[in-house]
Amino acid sequence: MEPNWRALPAIAKAVTGFAKIYHRYRIRGLENLPPEGPALLVFYHGLVPLDFYYFGLQVYQETGRLPRALGDRWLFKTPGMAQVARTLGAVEGAPGAALQLLRAGELVGVAPGGVREAISGPRHDYKLMWKDRKGFAKVALDAGVPVIPGFTENVESLYRAPLADRPFFRHLYEVTRLPLVPIIGIGPMPFPAKLTTWLGEPIHAMPGETPDALAGRTRGAIENLIRRHQLR
Repeated sequence: MEPNWRALPAIAKAVTGFAKIYHRYRIRGLENLPPEGPALLVFYHGLVPLDFYYFGLQVYQETGRLPRALGDRWLFKTPGMAQVARTLGAVEGAPGAALQLLRAGELVGVAPGGVREAISGPRHDYKLMWKDRKGFAKVALDAGVPVIPGFTENVESLYRAPLADRPFFRHLYEVTRLPLVPIIGIGPMPFPAKLTTWLGEPIHAMPGETPDALAGRTRGAIENLIRRHQLR
């Protein structure tokens, strides 16, 4: 489904205005995005990924390009949230969807850790929980596009989920595949943490490179961004 292009300018202005005032949001490394043509943006997944929306809409305002985020299936089965996600250009995460968008020249965003990374609990904050996931690397290789690593500083300070790493909630996720963990904010509002999204330099595939190797290089690049920019 295509984004609601008519509504996007007004939505982008409102959301980015809120982000700049409430979270002092900014992007560093925007020059690493190609001005045209496809690229795969690979991010760390925070507990509540508001940074994905802030990032995408600010990129849209500044460049006219709207990154198309790949969302988890549960998001598109939830009334209200599904409509918002589609309006802002998100699509249900699947290798075929990503490949189609990249071949159409789009910027595509993905967080390989997904919900499991998001609700891994406070002791895993800012740690990539990818296991052996490398589908994104295979998609990048198949599409012949660069990978751009990304990370948002302080994203785990937007909300807190102190019970997320308890066995009960971990088991509940494995059974339901839904992020059913209690979170804490200022009521429904996030805490006013200062957010900065950092983009690394594009990672281009080397001749004969395997998905494992490309995934490993991408992981290393994101972990380097976290080490350099996230104060514990």
